Amino acid sequence: MGVLPRSICTTVLVLLAFLAAPDAHALPARDIAGIALHPWQLQTAHVRERMFAGAAATGVRWVRVDMPWSAVEGDGPTLQAGHGNWGTIDAIVHAADRHGLKLLPVVGFTPKWASFTGHPWTFPYAQPFEEFFAAALRRYPQIPAWELWNEPNFERFAKPQPDPAGFVEFLRSARRARDSVGSSAKLISGGVAPGGGIDIVPWVDQVAAGGGLGLIDGLGVHPYSVAEPDDPRAWMMQLEALHQHLAELGRPDLPLWLTEFGTPSVPVANGYGPPLTEQQQADRLRIAFAVAARFDWIENLTWYELRDSCAHPQDPECNFGLVRADLSPKPAYDALRDVIAGASAKLRPRLTLSARIGQVRGRAVARARRRTLSRITISGKLTLPGSPPQYAVIIAWLPRRGGPPRAVPVAVREGTFWARFAGRDLRAGTLQARYLGSDVYQPLTIQVQVAAPLSSRR
Repeated sequence: MGVLPRSICTTVLVLLAFLAAPDAHALPARDIAGIALHPWQLQTAHVRERMFAGAAATGVRWVRVDMPWSAVEGDGPTLQAGHGNWGTIDAIVHAADRHGLKLLPVVGFTPKWASFTGHPWTFPYAQPFEEFFAAALRRYPQIPAWELWNEPNFERFAKPQPDPAGFVEFLRSARRARDSVGSSAKLISGGVAPGGGIDIVPWVDQVAAGGGLGLIDGLGVHPYSVAEPDDPRAWMMQLEALHQHLAELGRPDLPLWLTEFGTPSVPVANGYGPPLTEQQQADRLRIAFAVAARFDWIENLTWYELRDSCAHPQDPECNFGLVRADLSPKPAYDALRDVIAGASAKLRPRLTLSARIGQVRGRAVARARRRTLSRITISGKLTLPGSPPQYAVIIAWLPRRGGPPRAVPVAVREGTFWARFAGRDLRAGTLQARYLGSDVYQPLTIQVQVAAPLSSRR
C-alpha cells in the first residue's frame, strides 16, 4: 500500500482507537457463560460431584440442566398431599449450591396423565402444571432463572406439531404460578433453533401476536449454524437483527438468552457443520464467546454440553462435550476457562469494496486548458460484529504507472462507507481498503483493480 504521510497515519490511528473502542456496556464472558448438563449423567454422587466441580473449575456462573416434571410426579398428582419424588433434583440443586453455580433448569417432560397426548413433549394442562411449577419455585427459591420448555418450534419437542398459541398459554400458566408464589425468578422462553417446523423469526412473530413476549424476562435462542460463529451467514451474526426486530415488536428491553450453542468434534461432516478436530471445536467456542460478549443485550451463552454422551467417534450427537465420556478434558475445556479468565479470540472482519471511474470536466485552469479529470467513486461495507456504529478504514489509490499513493481515512457508518477521488492520475490503478484492527478484530486489507472509463469489482 505504500508509506503513508505521518500526519495521515496519526489521524487514522487516533480515529480508529476512538471509533472501534469496545462496547463498555457489554457483559464480560464470565457473567454470561454457562454449561449444559443432563440429569441422567448425574445419577451417582461421585460422578455428580466430578461434573459440578469440573464445571465450576472453568469459572462459569451458570449450569443449565433439565428438570423433568415426570420424574417428580410420573405416576400421578402427588403434590397436593405434600409428596413428590424430588430427590434427584434436590441432589442437583444442592451440588450447584456447594460449587457456587447458578442453575438454569429446563422445565419440561410432561407426565403422561397431564396432557391430551400423553407425550412428554406435549404442552400440559394448565392447572396441574401451575401446581407443579409453583411447588418448584417454593422449594428452590435460590434458582434465579427458569427456561420454559426446549425448542418449541421443532416437532420433536412439540407434539403433535409446533403450536405458538399453545406455547403462549404455557407461558401464561408459568407466569400465573410465579405470581402466586411471589417469586422474583426470571422466566426465559424455551430456546428456539433454526430449521424447525416454524423458523425463529416467524415463531417469535406468532408468539408476540399472542402476547407471549410480555410474559417473559428473556427470549431463549439456540443459534446453531454450520458456518463459523462470526461468519455473516451464521445465526450468531443474525442475533443483532433479531434484537432489533424485538424492538419493532414492542420489546426493545427483552434480552436474549443463548441457552444452547455448541459444535461437535467429529471427523465427518454433519448437520452441525464440517468435520472438526477437537482443536477446531475449541476455536469455535472462543469465537462464539467473543461475538456474544460484544452485545449488552445477551445475558447468557450456554455451551452444549459439558460431557460427551458416548464414546462413538463419528456420532455428532455424542461429541459436543468439553470433556470426553471418560471425563478427560478436550481443548475446548481449556478454551472456555481461558475465555472466562479474560482471553478473547480475534474476530474476523468482513470487508467488501467496489469502485468505478468516470470522466468529469475539470474546473478552473483544467477547464481552460480543455483537460479532463477522472473521478473514482468508492463504496463498500465493513462488518464487525457487536461494535459501535462508526469505524474507519483507510482508502488508498496506487496509480498503475507509478506516482505517489493517495490515502485518506473514511468513516464507516452503519457498516457502510463511501468516498470519491478526482484527479488526472486516476485512469488506472489499484484501490485498497484497509482496516487496521484492534484488540478484538483482526486487521484486514483488500484491493480491486480499477481502469477507466468504467470498472466495478468486489
